[in-house]
Amino acid sequence: MTSFVIIDDHELTRRGIREVLSAVSDFAILGEAANGTEGLRLIESLKPDVALLDVRMPGLQGPAICQIVSELGLPTLCIILTGFTDDQLLHSALSSGARGYIIKDVTSDELIHQIRTIVHGGTGLDPRIAGTVVRWIKDLPARPPHNFSTVDIKILSLVAGGFTNKEIGDSLNFSENTVKAHLNAIIAQLQAKNRVEAAVIAYRQGLI
Repeated sequence: MTSFVIIDDHELTRRGIREVLSAVSDFAILGEAANGTEGLRLIESLKPDVALLDVRMPGLQGPAICQIVSELGLPTLCIILTGFTDDQLLHSALSSGARGYIIKDVTSDELIHQIRTIVHGGTGLDPRIAGTVVRWIKDLPARPPHNFSTVDIKILSLVAGGFTNKEIGDSLNFSENTVKAHLNAIIAQLQAKNRVEAAVIAYRQGLI
């Protein structure tokens, strides 16, 4: 039996995915969430075999969840199921540990087939983005993936939420100087001019 959680901010999308997967005898839906932050909590508590998640949604974005799940050593396979085919989002998701990237307009049979392929150790990439992946691999030396920690992602998310350095420090139990040090490193890695531009770049790349 393969267990799932579904993380997507559109109720009708979640309902449709649930109906498709529930019709498969060896698939079990453990829960669903309407935003990334709630979705990560579900993954941590339920430890499903697979998390199907959108790349863009309120709270943590899909790539950020993939990275945190990987860093925490959780057994869940993260599969992006989205309508976005943007190169940067694809790059960010795969760099962050997504095991598959599926476009939402697949048929039910195609979705089930791709999920089974990933669960059994195969590659789950929608054929329509294969060319993008090939280009990305060719460009990889000039476009190394960002290597942000869970703390960095949380700080970027809080910056995007309008919190001051002191408020971020209070939230994470850090000193204000520690937050500044993290932010300076993040800004340098993203080649941003300031903390606001760093948050904007991180959002565009699906990091938060």
